[in-house]
Amino acid sequence: MKTLLTLFLFFSLSAKVMIAQVAVNTDGTAPNGSAMLDVNSGDKGVLLPRMNYSQIMAIVSPASGLMVFCTDCGTTASGAMAIFINGTWNLLNTICLTPQAPVAGVHVPSYTQIVWNWNTVPGATGYKWSMTNDYSSAYDWGTNTSMTELSLTCGTVYTRYAWAYNGCGYSSPVIMTQSTTACPSCPPSITINHVAGTIAPVSKTITYGIVSGIPGAASKCWITSNLGADHQATFRSDATEASAGWNWQFNRKQGYKNDGSSLTPSWTITSINENSEWIAANDPCALELGTGWRIPTNTEWDNVDAAGWWSNWNDPWSSNLKLHAAGYLNSSNGSLVLRGSYGAYWSSSQPGSDAGYALYFDESFCYTRSYGKAYGFPLRCLKE
Repeated sequence: MKTLLTLFLFFSLSAKVMIAQVAVNTDGTAPNGSAMLDVNSGDKGVLLPRMNYSQIMAIVSPASGLMVFCTDCGTTASGAMAIFINGTWNLLNTICLTPQAPVAGVHVPSYTQIVWNWNTVPGATGYKWSMTNDYSSAYDWGTNTSMTELSLTCGTVYTRYAWAYNGCGYSSPVIMTQSTTACPSCPPSITINHVAGTIAPVSKTITYGIVSGIPGAASKCWITSNLGADHQATFRSDATEASAGWNWQFNRKQGYKNDGSSLTPSWTITSINENSEWIAANDPCALELGTGWRIPTNTEWDNVDAAGWWSNWNDPWSSNLKLHAAGYLNSSNGSLVLRGSYGAYWSSSQPGSDAGYALYFDESFCYTRSYGKAYGFPLRCLKE
């Protein structure tokens, strides 16, 4: 399609001059009445003269409002617009366009996290991301276009926001919606008839609650009270035997009950030194709860600790596992130690022949560490 140059001539009797308005377009449209030059295009702009600094300075008596593009002016090598105002040349390097909103990319969900993705935006120098539609409080993500959000709940829909920004301002947000993957299929509870013998220290029937979607081990089912506990603890410092449950020495299947005044059965092992992790044949979780249940590995405790951002006893207690300070039994005689103040839960992993790994927490700390294998710690069981 050819561009038309249309002249509209007007004759002014008072001034006795010919006045011509010019329209440049593709459809013959008359120029706007307020314009001497009216350029109309849907896919092209107006290109001003391109001059370097020396050429611009050589212009004789520039008129106020004269505009050119300076090829070697400004703070970048790409140049800047220049306009002559109030007797001097001014760069229009503060005039720019805010970027458009990002376009959502393909998000990557799992049980307890979502990797949020959005596409780059031309002219953007950075991006912000937020859980709420509030740019001022959003996290500045720099030039990254991906953000991994942790500690989410399985089978839950989340909505998040991202903005593009540059030196002129910021865009409207892209609204991103994604669901975490469905929770593992776990029964809400399991009822076990414990019989006193080589594993359970006393006989009783217990119904254990079961949860899934725990950050760091979201694909597993976990009991929500200690093995042998009558019920879930009532608080992080619950010091009752009914909430603490039974205790075990590392890689031994015999459990012990200590109610604060008596120990069942009697304590016979005061030292363990063997190069073995907790084997399946001695795993009380499998032996008492059934096939598939087992003691967590140290890696699993580490993952849960890290994914949940556990820093002291408040965090494991606030989680859906409801871990509390159940204390432990002394390796020398099975006496009760620090119940209500100290939590230590065996893993099935060892660092060496004389020690096993356990999750430890109190009012100030939470981490995994090694302990002598002859100590008696409670167990928390999981199932794939």
